[in-house]
Amino acid sequence: MLLNEYWDESYWPSCGRLRECTRVGYASAWRRHIRPELGDMDLADLTGPRIQSWLDSITSAGAARKAWAVLRQMLRSAVRLGLLDADVTGRVTPPKPNGYEPEVLDIRQIRQLLQGFHGHELEAWLICSVCLGLRTEEALGLEWQDLNLNTGKVRVQRGLQWVDGHEVIVDPKTELSRRTIVLPRFAVLRLREIRPREGVRLIGSLNPGQVARRYATWCRSQNLPYVPRRNLRHSWASTALGAGVDVAVVSRALGHSSIATTARYYLRPDSEVLREAQRTWEHALIR
Repeated sequence: MLLNEYWDESYWPSCGRLRECTRVGYASAWRRHIRPELGDMDLADLTGPRIQSWLDSITSAGAARKAWAVLRQMLRSAVRLGLLDADVTGRVTPPKPNGYEPEVLDIRQIRQLLQGFHGHELEAWLICSVCLGLRTEEALGLEWQDLNLNTGKVRVQRGLQWVDGHEVIVDPKTELSRRTIVLPRFAVLRLREIRPREGVRLIGSLNPGQVARRYATWCRSQNLPYVPRRNLRHSWASTALGAGVDVAVVSRALGHSSIATTARYYLRPDSEVLREAQRTWEHALIR
């Protein structure tokens, strides 16, 4: 069976259960990188050297890794269906992740950002984004009914994505992502003041693209500290860890399935925290 035929007749129909944004990403990798080079090949003719040569020809490491991951999923599915004896993508060396370290805000910059959005239409969204460590889609999907402004508890139970020019409501990424977290006191008090009489979402009638543009535009026009929306989550996690919050608590708040994920991507103490750690160690050494 040709890879083209396998995609059309078997693999792509099986992707219907995936999130729409995931399907869009898979279809893009297939259309741009996999089909042009490998689509006319028989499944049995896909060898390690041929796949390695194809991967090496993709100039962008990120695109190559994404294409490799999609092809790997396809061939693993083919093995399960009995169409292949083995998944040969495990015999190649995919591009390594680039070790991306997101730019984050420190606690002083977060304070400045919150002050700068006082009275802005996105203030409620920003408060929850900055104070709760939410994923971008989780913050966009928050509704006022998810906030208990008596207890300060916030239920995370949906996400809002912008896919191919339209909104998509999605379930939380994992079961642990469906969680209840707690706002700090100052946030509860401010959200009580600005809660509208009408309206469902914290972002009002704006769509995700409009939120991104208005957030960035306001930061530039007011000379406010700016990081991409997804990095507000990183900023909360890094400053919480730097303030001494236990990594297990931060992991639970972020909705991670493993503390190891939190430690790997967020536990990067700044120089002052490291300096204080050395003072503590030195004190233990010389006392």
